Amino acid sequence: MSAGVSPGRCVVPAEVSVLLPFAEAGVFTSFEVQLATSMVRLQAGVSDEAILALAMAARAPRLGHVCAELDRVAGQFVDSEDPTGALDAMPWPSIDAWAAALADSGLVSHPDQESPELVRPLVVEGNRVYLQRYWHYERSVADDLLLRARLDDAMAGSTLPEGIGAALDSVLDTLFRHGDSLQPDLQREAVRRAMTSRVSVIAGGPGTGKTHTVARLLAAAQVMSAADGRRLDVGLAAPTGKAAARMGEAVEGAVLALESHGAIGPELAQVLAGTDAMTVHRLLGWLPGERFRHDRQNPLPHDLVILDETSMVSLPLMARLLDAVRPEARLVLVGDPFQLASIDAGTVLGDVVGPSERTGDPEAGVAAGQSGGALAGRVTVLRRMHRFGSDSAIAALAEAVRVGDADGALDLLGDDQADVHWVGDIDSDRTDAVLGVVAKAGIESVDGALAGDAHASLAAANRIKVLTATRQGPRGLYDWSDRIESAVAEKVPQLHRSRRWYVGRPIIVTGNDRVNRVFNGDVGVVVDHGGEMEVAFAEGEGVRYLPPSRLEMVETWWAMTIHKSQGSEFPHVVVSLPQAESPILTRQLLYTAVTRAREQLTIVAGEASLRAAINRPVARSSGLRDRLWPS
Repeated sequence: MSAGVSPGRCVVPAEVSVLLPFAEAGVFTSFEVQLATSMVRLQAGVSDEAILALAMAARAPRLGHVCAELDRVAGQFVDSEDPTGALDAMPWPSIDAWAAALADSGLVSHPDQESPELVRPLVVEGNRVYLQRYWHYERSVADDLLLRARLDDAMAGSTLPEGIGAALDSVLDTLFRHGDSLQPDLQREAVRRAMTSRVSVIAGGPGTGKTHTVARLLAAAQVMSAADGRRLDVGLAAPTGKAAARMGEAVEGAVLALESHGAIGPELAQVLAGTDAMTVHRLLGWLPGERFRHDRQNPLPHDLVILDETSMVSLPLMARLLDAVRPEARLVLVGDPFQLASIDAGTVLGDVVGPSERTGDPEAGVAAGQSGGALAGRVTVLRRMHRFGSDSAIAALAEAVRVGDADGALDLLGDDQADVHWVGDIDSDRTDAVLGVVAKAGIESVDGALAGDAHASLAAANRIKVLTATRQGPRGLYDWSDRIESAVAEKVPQLHRSRRWYVGRPIIVTGNDRVNRVFNGDVGVVVDHGGEMEVAFAEGEGVRYLPPSRLEMVETWWAMTIHKSQGSEFPHVVVSLPQAESPILTRQLLYTAVTRAREQLTIVAGEASLRAAINRPVARSSGLRDRLWPS
């Protein structure tokens, strides 16, 4: 029997009628309602408060949270789904009533009161309510990282054979002899920490030298292993195929630079350049049914595992990775804790970096107060941006956004900058000039495609890119794509955009395709290749061609979302933001967009939208940071 129906939402059975107003408000979907209904039918006497807590805990991971926090549960949903604040008026239980009901509920396990192995759908720790599986993921990740750190401490902080420290320093002196001796060499320190710890973190924004550091870490590890007569097995991984490919290319470039400077010989350079970067799923050996070949019983064979773009890794996937890395192996987590977190639940890298993230010293690697955690001395935050000059407005704007300085960001945008331009809202006349610049690159790309010049076509397509916060709406992906394509077609009549496949169409791959060796996020252009229509992809210094008929998971790529742009860089980036009321606007979203630009940045947004984004940090609920960095 139905207690009520929310139009376009879901049916709410009488047994869980407490969920009806929340379902009508769009807080819960049929998934949470059905889960709560199943549990209530299996266990008699479940209170309304426990039913609501179960639904909240089930909904939380679908919004990126690991758990529901009883003292701020309404806020967890307001930011994501309720820009008007109407959810504050919903019939939320008082904290005391909620806590009392959960303390006696048969749906709840309390780790501090009874066996944590007792399988019940919910786990309650303080004000945090978890689904059992997410509590297990969080505890597993924290326990594993802390165990690795404590094993180091038990061995005087070193996993290297005794007496080899001087030899390591000699190797590092060779690898980092071209550094700036006037500044603390945090890249060198990061490598030393990685070589002497079972777990370490190399964090920093774009252009701070993370890949530079990883290449030298690989070189140091191989040299030290060879000196000890051991063969080093290295696993290089990233969360997506595109990120893995970019990591492999970047490491190869850094290795070639090391060889050209005489820091390493040709034999070592060949070994390092041959290190295969792969997705985390491929590293673990993905099997159907969310299973992996490698786990605690069948661990990875690698002596050193380096994970790039860790900010994109969800809590469940990190738990699976840690489960498979041998306790004696070294694990290095690399990434930018300030950019957008994973699509799935968790903020793993931000939680692991902990208090280091808040330091105001541009060259500080360890924050004050970090000494209280077992990971102290294992986290290095690289802050100096080598990609940009000291007078770079892009770097200054990124830093203002990162620290939440809206006034500073707007003051910078209001000044006339060489590399940053603010044209105001999309309805302004100045937007037409921006569209003209973007369309000019599109026209050059289409001309190159029609002439069969794949290199020129790809270069023009990648020269400038519009990044949008949303897909729909007047500032979204589809709106910009239509504007750009129409402007290009007006100048190039041969652009037959009414067809699905046409010469000049830029595309982006939306799923991994190992058979054709293309991955989610790869980009290409349809070109005339010897009289045949084929899709050209950049591959190293060359071009690889595929027939369109072999590509199924693709979209047109005149513009792209900010989320999709993670891991990418463009000489010129145009950032388009929606109205200030949009709940998608966050500090991390804007920071990610700004840091995709290498040379030029154009902001298309009103002041209210910019302030809304900068003043709204993502606040995903998680207990991992507290487990790793107790106050």
